[in-house]
Order: sequence, then structure tokens, then C-alpha cells
Amino acid sequence: MANTDGFGLDPTFAATLSQLLDWCQANGMDFRIAQGLRTPQTQAQYYCQWDQRSPAAVDAAVAKLQAAQAPWLAALLASYRDEARKPQWLTDALPGAGWHQWGLAADCYCYHNGQMVSDGGDPVYKAYADQAQALGLRAGYYFTKRDAGHVQGSLAADATGQYTWAEINQVMEARFSGKPPIA
Repeated sequence: MANTDGFGLDPTFAATLSQLLDWCQANGMDFRIAQGLRTPQTQAQYYCQWDQRSPAAVDAAVAKLQAAQAPWLAALLASYRDEARKPQWLTDALPGAGWHQWGLAADCYCYHNGQMVSDGGDPVYKAYADQAQALGLRAGYYFTKRDAGHVQGSLAADATGQYTWAEINQVMEARFSGKPPIA
């Protein structure tokens, strides 16, 4: 069984992800986990880094979190407002909303001859996504903004489909306050 230890994943999700990775291996695809658990600090950084998201857009998101009674997450997001911007999109999920922060998502990439297959449109990613969905996972390959290597244990788009921002804020602050960001 594929080893998912060390990625901070929820045990049930990790077991299903292991099944997916084993299936990939049995079908000649070398998929490897690149990232599992992601702190809200790292999520905030990723959210703010995209060069298509202005500081004013981050300010609007901070105001949304404050109004939704998520002060810790709002302050966290505000602290990354002026991150250096990069052209590569990484996420649209606000900190706490992404399933990575709950240990219910992983980013996995396929390798061929020791090189990562970086084209998310490559047929290996569709096969991976289809098997993920057959196992009850949600595949980022089918998101509006394709995230080919992403799979998650929840069918809800993000945590706001199951929790209020106040609840998310409480859980994230309890789990991650005062801890260094990990990716």
C-alpha cells in the first residue's frame, strides 16, 4: 500500500489516497504526493501571491472574514497582503476554507522517467482523476480552474460548505496559532 505517512492527512482520506496511488502504480503511472496538510499561514501566502489578485482584492477578502466573525483568519490574511506577486495561480481558497488545512486534500503529480509530468492536460491526470472519483474523492482535474494533481476527501468545494466562518476561525486558530507555516 502506498505510504501517505508524514503528510498530516486525515486517516480515512489517507487510506483512500493510498488506494488511488496503488491503482496508479498498478496501471503504470508513478504518482507521488507533493503536499498534504497546509497551514492557514501557507494558504494565506499562496492566496496573496497570485499577480492577478491585487492588494485591494485581499483587503476585500479580509473585510469579508472580519464581517463573518473570523478575526484570526482576517488578521492572518492581512499579514500576507503585500507578498511578492507571481504569475502562477495557486489557490482561490481563503485560509481555513481549503481542505488542505483540514488534512483532507493532497496534491499529487505524475513522474515519467524521473521527470514530473507538468502538463495537467496529459491523459495520466484524467485517468488519475477518474479513479479518484470512482473511489469517492473529488478531483481538481474537473474544477472550473483545473488543478489536475489535487484530490480531496470532501465533495464540498471547500469548508464553508460545512462550517461557518466563525467555526472555521475557531478550529484553525486552535490548531495553528503560533505555529510556523508548513507547506
